[in-house]
Amino acid sequence: MNNGRTFTAFAEQDPTAMTLVEELPGLKGNPDGYREAMRKLGEHLADSMLPQLEAAPAKDVCVVCTVEDADFLARGLIEELESRNVGARTRMICMWNERLKTEGVSVSPVLRTYEEAFDKDDSVFIIVKSIISGACVVKTNLTKAISSANPKRIFVAAPVMLKGAEDRLSREFPAEVAGKFEFFHYATDTQKSDDGEEVIPGIGGSVYELLGFGDSKAKNKYVPNIVRERRRKEHPSIQPA
Repeated sequence: MNNGRTFTAFAEQDPTAMTLVEELPGLKGNPDGYREAMRKLGEHLADSMLPQLEAAPAKDVCVVCTVEDADFLARGLIEELESRNVGARTRMICMWNERLKTEGVSVSPVLRTYEEAFDKDDSVFIIVKSIISGACVVKTNLTKAISSANPKRIFVAAPVMLKGAEDRLSREFPAEVAGKFEFFHYATDTQKSDDGEEVIPGIGGSVYELLGFGDSKAKNKYVPNIVRERRRKEHPSIQPA
């Protein structure tokens, strides 16, 4: 335990993932190192999910991520799943979110989406984010992703979660949806900064800045390389943007 932090059974089974999470705050000011650490954590999250994916296979595994996580945490997860040949196609949905406060309530409308075709019924959703605290972005993106789909299971994954995030997210959905949730994370934190904006120790601060994107507006101008690569693979006639 450190600063109110506890580690989950997944971390205890994977000491390397635990070490990576602990090292994140020390990588502030080193965006290349931080990006690589997040990519590796994506690989470890995929490995933590493999037993569950193999126990109840589906036609498609659909990874839902935010634009800032796409080339790092989500890439590591996607590429590890593909390399392990879990018996399902790996599909991707990437969303660009705006972060706003309306009358003191945080909202995160989706500005645009990259979505690959997937089986709407025979699928497992994995919604992955660098850290989950209030679960506002996860709620928004998952709501949009399942609006026209009925996945069999929904995995919610992050290196770090704030204590209570699982319950907060579950309360935002009907019981028939929340009942499909399975949570995968390595560290549970209990403290927040005085302004309530950051989890401590969390992932070391603002993920946009740590990854080298600047602020939340700057990251929404970014088109992830993995999106470009997969779009060309899906539609070879499309020329690089």
